[in-house]
Amino acid sequence: MATGLAWYLDEIGRHPLLTPAEEIELGTAVQAWLTHPEPVPPGIRRRGQRARDRFVAANLRLAVNFVTKRCHRLIKKHSTEDLIQAANLGLIKAVERFDPTRGYKFSTYACWWLHQSVSHYCAKHGRTISIPGLHSEHLGRLQPTTRRLRSELGRDPTSQELAAGLGVSMAVFEQLLVNAKRVESLDLIIGDGIELGDLVAAHDPTLEQQEEQQERWRQAEQLRQVMRQLPAADRQLLTKAYGLDGQEASRQELAAELGLSSKALNRRLSALEQQLASLHWQLVLVSVEPAAPARLRAPPARRRRRLKDYLQLSLWQADHAPWRDGQLLAA
Repeated sequence: MATGLAWYLDEIGRHPLLTPAEEIELGTAVQAWLTHPEPVPPGIRRRGQRARDRFVAANLRLAVNFVTKRCHRLIKKHSTEDLIQAANLGLIKAVERFDPTRGYKFSTYACWWLHQSVSHYCAKHGRTISIPGLHSEHLGRLQPTTRRLRSELGRDPTSQELAAGLGVSMAVFEQLLVNAKRVESLDLIIGDGIELGDLVAAHDPTLEQQEEQQERWRQAEQLRQVMRQLPAADRQLLTKAYGLDGQEASRQELAAELGLSSKALNRRLSALEQQLASLHWQLVLVSVEPAAPARLRAPPARRRRRLKDYLQLSLWQADHAPWRDGQLLAA
């Protein structure tokens, strides 16, 4: 047994158990606090809180006993400390809802809340993908219901019979079958040192594919920068012809829309490409600032500022030029 759990058991063993009279007294104080209409007087609140804390502390051993004696199957999947903590939460709720006027013992009443809290914890943390708590309860009853119907009918029950046995509709039952499927880890070894993830097709792009996609986006932005210097009609024609907006039109459709022949359309597109090339090389040439002779006077301040701004823009265009080996790169 772990050292932490041993220390916890030693600590809770220091609290004395309650007598039936003390259970009634403390339970009455807790109910007087929780059922009192707002605002609750400070004295009633303090007495109720102290009674609840003492009631819970005296029954912590009940939660440990429930986990160790009734949760053998769950301990194989979850740690004992987590199950005890979940049972303690159910114990607190049982103390707050215990009504001593009904005449039964607290341990009998608390057992249901302990089971409910532990079951809820296992349903929430026992799966890679959590499912609704009600579906978890139905799944817990699925195998016993299947065995009972198989024994009664002498054959395997149908889906409709299983749904009726569980008291759910067919839509809920079909969802239960989906939730019952196991979720395996991609690190699972399936034989000869082969992991399950090695046999699953990967949809994540590689580093080279990401770099290529970023390069295409950069080239598309550069192309748009150069095309802004063209008239609107020419920009629209290039966009449709090369699918720069994601939808490429055929040459026949463009020719029919513009009232041109296919040859005339190709000549116009070639002229636009040459114009783009001319605009690009003009920017590259302007980006190189010539060295001024020493005897020449510097340009006026206003003109120097304009030239500086223009050169900065030209340098940016040259660094991000959509050309490679003399070819225009479109997205």
